Amino acid sequence: MTETTTAEHYERVAASYNEHWTYDPDYVRRFADAMVDALRLGSSDVIADVGCGTGLYTRRLAARVEPAHPVLCVDPVPAMLEQLPSSPALRPLQASAEDLVSGAVPLPDGTRPDAILLKESVHHMADRAATLTGLAGLLSRHGRVLVVMLPPAIGHPLFRAAHERFRELQPEPAEIEGILAAAGLRASISYRTFHAAIDRERYVRMLEARYMSVLSDFSSEELAEGVAQFRHAYRDTPVLRFEDRFAFVAGWVRPG
Repeated sequence: MTETTTAEHYERVAASYNEHWTYDPDYVRRFADAMVDALRLGSSDVIADVGCGTGLYTRRLAARVEPAHPVLCVDPVPAMLEQLPSSPALRPLQASAEDLVSGAVPLPDGTRPDAILLKESVHHMADRAATLTGLAGLLSRHGRVLVVMLPPAIGHPLFRAAHERFRELQPEPAEIEGILAAAGLRASISYRTFHAAIDRERYVRMLEARYMSVLSDFSSEELAEGVAQFRHAYRDTPVLRFEDRFAFVAGWVRPG
């Protein structure tokens, strides 16, 4: 997906984005808690959520950590940032990861984050190595970065062409770990599995709304055909149950 197409996709889905992902509020809470634990976040940390979207997870992260400094909510799409709740714990910044790295959009007040979170955004980077290396260079001396990403093969009940397209576009977690290690960080990969259950017809509406960015690669006719295939495959399954298995790729600044 091109940068323009990505921006257009998120502009279009911004207003309904939270609705798609809040079918199970406990899922969001558990996911946010897992990211807090993986980054070992504390209230004194300066935190940046790069590619925060609507802040669906960021707001829960902030509620758990109760940070002394507002969480910097970074996203290039104004319509997504407009969905952020007004809160002293959240500070919006319209920028892409590339903007931060290049200095086109500077971090406010000369901030050097203690923790940078990138949830499901790394596949949108045109040059992952340069961008992740640049983000690593923005960290404080005890900083860390967490890249949360799906592996190329996923358990989502998509139609076949969507699965194939996702595998083509999604990088391997090992590639991201290698980039962070090459940037001088102590890098590692762990996996977290989250169980999901959702009404089939609600999921159909999510597919039709292109809730995943990969679905924007399909024309209206192709998407309709995929939805028809999906309906046939899951015609006897009123409630979809599947496992979301995510790679948590972490990088920590080495002491010294």
